[in-house]
Amino acid sequence: MSKALIPLEPGVSYHIFNHSVGNENIFRTDKNYLSFLKGFKTYMFPYADLMCYCLMRNHFHLIVRFRSHDEIEEFINNADKTLVNGKLKVISDEKLTLLLSQQFSNYFNSYAKAYNMENFRRGALFKRAFRRIPIQTDDYMKRLIRYIHQNPVNDSFASTIEEWKYSSYNSILSINHTLIPRMDVIELFGDLENFIFYHQQNDAGFEY
Repeated sequence: MSKALIPLEPGVSYHIFNHSVGNENIFRTDKNYLSFLKGFKTYMFPYADLMCYCLMRNHFHLIVRFRSHDEIEEFINNADKTLVNGKLKVISDEKLTLLLSQQFSNYFNSYAKAYNMENFRRGALFKRAFRRIPIQTDDYMKRLIRYIHQNPVNDSFASTIEEWKYSSYNSILSINHTLIPRMDVIELFGDLENFIFYHQQNDAGFEY
């Protein structure tokens, strides 16, 4: 099965990524990067946590942890103003999987539409349907977080991880408000000191 066709299931974490058409930039200004993150909050935050991200000029990486079936179902019922006599809707696994994929499509399409209007361009912005890979172990999650945060250095956009403004690394180190569930990420590494130390190590053989 194509990676692009892997279903998105509640309670599962995924590596979500995509690239621009050709080698065109999908982020040109600070406003573009911030707008992309704001879009996640608008379209995805009720359904998922953003565990890690790195936005590069022509591609992006996200680690998304979906909330449980019951949590998403409860949110949908609480937001539904058409319920009769308070009767709750029961949502099947199949419908919920379709909903999660559609929310992501709406998110990316909304960003692309705004980007095209801003830059007087037409046509697809992203190379393909977004790719997704399920994350099945904490060890893989840790290595993937490090890989994503090291991406700007490996691609020669920055000399250090801290230098790149458009990743979650500095947000995790900071005490400022962030979309990232900071303590959940840090606990994967044991503590903040180990989080920093782990990111200083090279993992040249890692493949996602």
